Amino acid sequence: MTAIVKDVPAEEYNRYLPPMKARRMGKLQKRALVTALKAMEISGIEHPDAILNGTAMGCMEHSVQLLKGLEQEGEAVNMPTAFMQSTHNTVASLIAIHTCNHGYNNTYAHRTISFECALQDAWLQLRTGRLRTALVCANDEITEFQQQHPHFFGQMDYPDRSEAWMLSVEPGDHALYELENVRIIHQKGAEDRAEIIKKSL
Repeated sequence: MTAIVKDVPAEEYNRYLPPMKARRMGKLQKRALVTALKAMEISGIEHPDAILNGTAMGCMEHSVQLLKGLEQEGEAVNMPTAFMQSTHNTVASLIAIHTCNHGYNNTYAHRTISFECALQDAWLQLRTGRLRTALVCANDEITEFQQQHPHFFGQMDYPDRSEAWMLSVEPGDHALYELENVRIIHQKGAEDRAEIIKKSL
């Protein structure tokens, strides 16, 4: 593991993202993209072999916009932007498009262990030699609308965060941790849980 970046402060956004591009993005998209770009910069890996994202609910800002539009104006409402940015794979696709990355791209949506599912995918593929580098992200937001109407969305048991880990089979001088195992634990009658085992280098 060569980089771990969490929630880059908004004052750093201009360093990674031109304001004209940022204007067309939602809050989570900006946070996610900047966090990923900073992880790439720190690790020195501009084009990872894979981009994986874990998200419990996706870009809720745009999901709420879409649902409000449908409720207020019906299905005939023309909201292509809100629809495109409401899908769970929006963030992983955005990172790939922005960095011109045409490699493996996947998104996991499994509530509180979404990130760990994405991390396990990357870890297994690195171990089998299918990948040499992988950017693994966790991106979720809890909007004000969700907080005001929790009965619409159920239990918000996931964190509001943007996080990016860069994994490499050749970490070199940038190595922070060795990822030893990622376990997804299924137990009948209980919520799935996950375990990440890593050691400092």
